[in-house]
Amino acid sequence: MFKVCIVKYFFSIVFLLSMVSNAQENFYTVKGNSVSKQEFHDIAHSLEFVREDLNDQNALSFGFAQLATNLIPLLVDGASKLFYNPDNFNKEYFGEFSFFDPSGRFNALDPKSVLVFEQTGKNASGKQILLTQFKFDLGAVENVDDYHYLGLKAYELNYSWAKLSSSKNRINYVLEIAFFYFDGQDRPQEFYLNPIVLNDASIPSSATISPINYQVIPKMKVLKNVRIHIREINAKKENWDNYLELYKSNQRNIANFLIKALPD
Repeated sequence: MFKVCIVKYFFSIVFLLSMVSNAQENFYTVKGNSVSKQEFHDIAHSLEFVREDLNDQNALSFGFAQLATNLIPLLVDGASKLFYNPDNFNKEYFGEFSFFDPSGRFNALDPKSVLVFEQTGKNASGKQILLTQFKFDLGAVENVDDYHYLGLKAYELNYSWAKLSSSKNRINYVLEIAFFYFDGQDRPQEFYLNPIVLNDASIPSSATISPINYQVIPKMKVLKNVRIHIREINAKKENWDNYLELYKSNQRNIANFLIKALPD
C-alpha cells in the first residue's frame, strides 16, 4: 500500500477563483432525529487542483484495457447548458478554476492532482465551516497523448442548502463539469462531461467511492478554465420527478444519461 501525501498548490494567489456571497442563507442538517436549521453568511464556492505525491508513480496511469470496466461513455454533449430555476427544495451553485496564470501563461492538466470543490460559510460566531466538498480523481490515459480521465472519488456533505422538512429527507446531487478551451485552430470550444448523480444522500454523510466511474477528457490544445455546476434537489419523489421532467423536456430525454456516482 503506497502512502499519499496531499499538498495544496496554487499557480498564483488570484489563480484560484472563489465565488463569495455576503448574504445570510439557511442551511440544514440532521441531528439525532430532528432537522437543524442554521444560518451562514459569506458563502464561498471554490474549485482547485490539489496535488497528490504518490510513491507508486504508476498508480495514476491507466491504459484503455484497464480503464474500460469503469469507463462511462460520453452519451450526451452540452448537458450543463440546461437552465434550471431553483426554489427552497432545489438549490444550485458553481465553482470555477482558471488555467491562465497572471504571469502570462496557460497551464495544463496535472494528472497527479485531484480536483476539489468546496462550499464554506461562516456561522454566527464568524467561524468558517465546511458545508460541502466533492473530490474528483484525475489521471492520464497512458497510451494516448494528452487524454485524461476524471471521476468522483469522495464527498463530504455536512449541510444541505436545499430545504429538509424531515429527518428522513434525502438529497440528490447533480454534478456537471465543463471544460472551456481553444482547439487546434485556436477557436474557443466547450466540452461537457455527462452529469454525475449522487442519489439519496443523507445529511450529514461522507464516503470514498470505489470503484470510481471515470469519464474521458479528450485532447484540448489550450485549456482556459473548468467549471462545476452543482444542483441539490430534495429527493422526495415529486421534487425529483419534476427535475427529471425538466431534463426530458429541455434536453431530449437527457435524464436517461445521468451517471450514477454509486452502484445500485
